[in-house]
Amino acid sequence: MKKVLIIAYHYPPRGGAGVHRNINLVNQIRDYDFEPVVLTITEDEMVKQNERIDRSLLNKVPGDVLVRRTSSGIPFGFKNFLIKIRLFRLAWFFLYPMFWETAARWHKVAYRDAKELITQHKISVVYTSSGPFASMVLARRLQKDLGVKWVADLRDPFTDAYAWKFPSYMHWKWMRRFERKYFSKPDKLIVNTPEVKKLYIKRDLVDSKKITVVTNGY
Repeated sequence: MKKVLIIAYHYPPRGGAGVHRNINLVNQIRDYDFEPVVLTITEDEMVKQNERIDRSLLNKVPGDVLVRRTSSGIPFGFKNFLIKIRLFRLAWFFLYPMFWETAARWHKVAYRDAKELITQHKISVVYTSSGPFASMVLARRLQKDLGVKWVADLRDPFTDAYAWKFPSYMHWKWMRRFERKYFSKPDKLIVNTPEVKKLYIKRDLVDSKKITVVTNGY
């Protein structure tokens, strides 16, 4: 059975909508002769981000799945200090590479663990769940350094979605360049609606042969 590294920032015991697509993937992927290995963040990091914790969700994934948990890379002390002195929005504007999304630094923090898992378990395929989109930065580096195949699942659009905030139009344009740089690199790109597939093909972000739709379940 081949092994796949599932890079899922949103994973139990975190609650909320973002985890369920990953839960169902881990539950079902063995039916297709793949053994899941999960890379995510610690519960303590989830609590620090004020995320809802729902430990009952851990009962929905197989207990024998290998799960490696890392720091999120968020500079909580520095961020909280900036909020306290009411300078966070200013820092967000000028230090955008550090704060472009909550998990902006995770790809740096998690790289060593991801590389170790791939090497030790002879993993040939990496799967990412986004957002956060720092997961894609991590997978692209693994793809280049280790030659693994990369499947990227986008649960939601990025710059075309209402859920993401940007300090200015200039920063939004910067992230449009991010999309053009990274969305074409996975060996397979998965989106959750036919409309998003049509949008990305129209924007020429990805080859139509490399993009597919897997809708959300109920």
